[in-house]
Amino acid sequence: MKYRKLIFFLVIFLFIFVVANIAQAQSSTGIKISPVKIEEMVEPGEIFKSQIKVTNEANEKRTFYVYLRDFKSEGESGMAKLVIPGTEEGYYLASWIDVSREGIELAPGQEEAVPFTVNVPEDIGPGGYFGAIILGTEPPRIQQQNEEKGAGMAIAQQTASLLLLRVKGDVLEDAHIREFNTDKDFYSTPFLVDFLIRIENAGNVHIKPHGAISIKNMFGKEVRVLKVNEKGGNILPRSIRRFNENTWEGTGAFGKYTATLGITYGVSADKGGQGKSSLVAVKTFWIIPWRIIIPVFLTLLFISGIFILLIKLYKNKAVKKAMQRAGINQAGYTQQDRAQGTFPALHLGVILIIVFVIMFFMLTVFYFLFFS
Repeated sequence: MKYRKLIFFLVIFLFIFVVANIAQAQSSTGIKISPVKIEEMVEPGEIFKSQIKVTNEANEKRTFYVYLRDFKSEGESGMAKLVIPGTEEGYYLASWIDVSREGIELAPGQEEAVPFTVNVPEDIGPGGYFGAIILGTEPPRIQQQNEEKGAGMAIAQQTASLLLLRVKGDVLEDAHIREFNTDKDFYSTPFLVDFLIRIENAGNVHIKPHGAISIKNMFGKEVRVLKVNEKGGNILPRSIRRFNENTWEGTGAFGKYTATLGITYGVSADKGGQGKSSLVAVKTFWIIPWRIIIPVFLTLLFISGIFILLIKLYKNKAVKKAMQRAGINQAGYTQQDRAQGTFPALHLGVILIIVFVIMFFMLTVFYFLFFS
């Protein structure tokens, strides 16, 4: 028993020791770079100068090295895929960048600026061009036997600052809403509506769409507004980006709802662009609080049934007494009345159905006005 306890505490101690060392190792390789994204409008032939700042967030002295990469959109999530310069054609600018490749030695917590220059070609066409400045903890290693001969291969801990340059001129800004939908068409309560937005950039320059989703109930009242692309994500040329971070949730709602997506994109003319453009899409969906409606419906149905039964019993009893007083044969009267189509129960049933429908409608309106 003593050995078992000793082994148990030894295992716990080793586990804590390993976790602590992993956490320390992870914290000791931290690199911070700012800004993480640089967006500028430039002229053909312009020399654009700027800088990025790198901070050593490790607990020991580190040396950082600079790499240059192009980048493009990967999938529809908005993730950037790094491309080694010269390996493929595209809207790239890494070959335009001049920056020192010497190692930058930083003490723990130390920050240093890394200046760079972008030499925009004079004969470049208008549109968007993209590249990245990467800082890593390992120096570039030349792959002499690789197809990408002469390319610096970045390894170990690294982080990047993305450059998105817009060369002035007659650019093509063309976007389309490829999809605006909800995850379902019918919801119960409580509800969670997930909106899916897919926007295609068919132009030759990156765009940053902004807008909102306006949700209105069946009476035309606006009940919620959801901002779209609040983080300012870009859509690169010839790509589609998916925005699925917009949700609407609640506990009280009823009926048909209409969601209208309004998007604007482009650069205004006073800032050197072609002007703003707009896109609109509409989606309808229903929210039915079945957990409330079904019990209410069954309760009303039960009450109506009891009410009809009591009325029928009372009517039969009253008719029977009246017939006895008048000395009329009950069976003969009933058969004659039915043959003439004037049996009162039919009229009573119709009246009760109308009353039931009115009650149900009033309860629905009451719920919508006070709980939706």
